[in-house]
Amino acid sequence: MKRVVIIGNSGAGKSWLSARLSAKIGARDVNLDTFYWEPGGYSNKRPTKFIDDDLKQLSSEDAWVVEGVFGALVEKLLEFADTLIFIDIDWTKCEESLRLRGQNVSEETNAELAKNNFQALIQWASEYYSRKSKSSHSYHRQLFEKFVGVKFHFTRREDVTSFLDTF
Repeated sequence: MKRVVIIGNSGAGKSWLSARLSAKIGARDVNLDTFYWEPGGYSNKRPTKFIDDDLKQLSSEDAWVVEGVFGALVEKLLEFADTLIFIDIDWTKCEESLRLRGQNVSEETNAELAKNNFQALIQWASEYYSRKSKSSHSYHRQLFEKFVGVKFHFTRREDVTSFLDTF
């Protein structure tokens, strides 16, 4: 396990697992938000060329744990990954986690914009099972089913913790 991708809804625990797993296996910890959004907040998408350049650079590195909800970015890394983890936690648990984190996790420099973006995130994340984009449950399931490497599907936080304890 040297190149790991973690997918799931916002609030599922991807960042939590990625940080701990990357430390245990000695790999770079990568949140796809940092590739997708301009610094200073979640309002401005980076130019596609810069995103693609960063993904190409990352794919050439020896060890990484990448986490994110962006299926379009994930699919560009899967051919280089040896492991895929799908954290498929119920929305009520995801929402609880997001609300516990609160809008303080926002990188926004404007407090009002941070508040609005947090509310938009809650709304967007609540639509994970119904939307049809590449950042949806149905697309994540497709990615998981097609992946030919080692893969794990977790539906309970306890299973994620137990998995992590095996290292």
